[in-house]
Amino acid sequence: MKAKYIIANIMIGAALLYACDKDKIELPQPGNNTMNSQGSALYYKAAPQEEVTTLSADGAYTFVTKVGKAAPDAGVVTLLTSAMEKIVKDYNIFKGALDYSLLPSAHYTFEGATYAKGATEAEVKLTIKNFASLDYGDYLLPLKVEMAGQQVFHLVKVHKDGEFSALSETSKKPMPPKAYSCSNRKEPMKMVAYVETNDWDIRNMGQFILKDSKKPVFDIVVLFAANMNYDAKKGKRYLFFNDKLQPILKDPDKYIKPLKDRGIKVVVDILPNHQGVGYYNFQNYEEALEFARECKQYADKYGFDGYDIDEEYANYNKLPQKPTKDNESILWFMRAMKEVMPDKLLTLYDYNHYLTPNDVDDQGKGAKDYLDYSWANYWEQHGSHAGLPKEKYGQYSIEANWSTSSTTYSADYNLQGCYGLVMIFNINGNNIENGQTTEDLSAATKKLYGEECIFSGKYHKGPKDR
Repeated sequence: MKAKYIIANIMIGAALLYACDKDKIELPQPGNNTMNSQGSALYYKAAPQEEVTTLSADGAYTFVTKVGKAAPDAGVVTLLTSAMEKIVKDYNIFKGALDYSLLPSAHYTFEGATYAKGATEAEVKLTIKNFASLDYGDYLLPLKVEMAGQQVFHLVKVHKDGEFSALSETSKKPMPPKAYSCSNRKEPMKMVAYVETNDWDIRNMGQFILKDSKKPVFDIVVLFAANMNYDAKKGKRYLFFNDKLQPILKDPDKYIKPLKDRGIKVVVDILPNHQGVGYYNFQNYEEALEFARECKQYADKYGFDGYDIDEEYANYNKLPQKPTKDNESILWFMRAMKEVMPDKLLTLYDYNHYLTPNDVDDQGKGAKDYLDYSWANYWEQHGSHAGLPKEKYGQYSIEANWSTSSTTYSADYNLQGCYGLVMIFNINGNNIENGQTTEDLSAATKKLYGEECIFSGKYHKGPKDR
């Protein structure tokens, strides 16, 4: 079942209401809040089908007020403001968030329109102003207006972010200095950040940028982690997102879009969950394909750029009816993922598996033919166990819960060895706030790109900050 929320009813009933509709993925999705049951609506004229309007610049924006019955008398469309604070509070609760704020009145004006007797529509103007002086953050402006005794609603979001220049195929980070030249290095070094979503907010990884070029420091952000769970009644595995991931899925425009706008790839780590299923007990290719198709549903729905294979905590002995199949099983999964999502990334946390460069599937392909990138476990100094070339691999990954001080060593080690990536796991938010992470990353980025690193924008509080 899919819960559709109708934000307009927050105003009228001072609460969120829900309606139901069938869907394979059991997650809340926005319903149409522009039209009520009487045919009345308030919508942005330039994008009438949009349920929520997001603005990020000064300007005058025209909205259309439409009522279901002709106005009995002439009048003026008026903005109702008394419930605004409550609506923002309710919206935060529903989204599982804390950081939506009401847009300060100093940053907008609303001009209602006069309408004649018999009118059913009127245009109103919202002006966003003083955007440059607005603090970084996410703001709501709940537009509840009244025309001819009828009330209609539209939600406006105002997003103020830090400065950046997006990554793309035609706009990349700088190459390493000539002292680190390697014959196999054709691309800039990539930096990968895992975020433990039980701890911190993923958006902070997008706020680290190179000081001069304004390019994001991190190329890939990995959400750690979704789970591979087992449904005993159905006898099948399924993809599970815990309560700390739910806010991200409820509001991908807030959490995922800012990273993707920067050209950062958003990848989801899939971690077995002590339930007897993992990457080594797919019983056949068809079973792997079924799970891959479910992964694709989520990727398409929420804009994920790929998935990360993380073979830990499977506890295979819990399901004797699903015996392990050795490397043919994990290769079935890799093949299935690339079959259903050829345009998405598939990465490997190079730990606790048995793959070697010589292992191939019944198609004659090995892990190196399916994987885009891979990286070693913390502090380990070795090449890819699965046989990926150096430029697609990173050694000496950093466990950053306590410190990022080893990042410079990792950067230098991978540069000297002609490897292509540096992975950092779970940067501590406290160290971001006190500036230590920026200092440590700068020492590394000067080696990797010849530029310092800065933190540009708002620090977003995660579960451990609350």
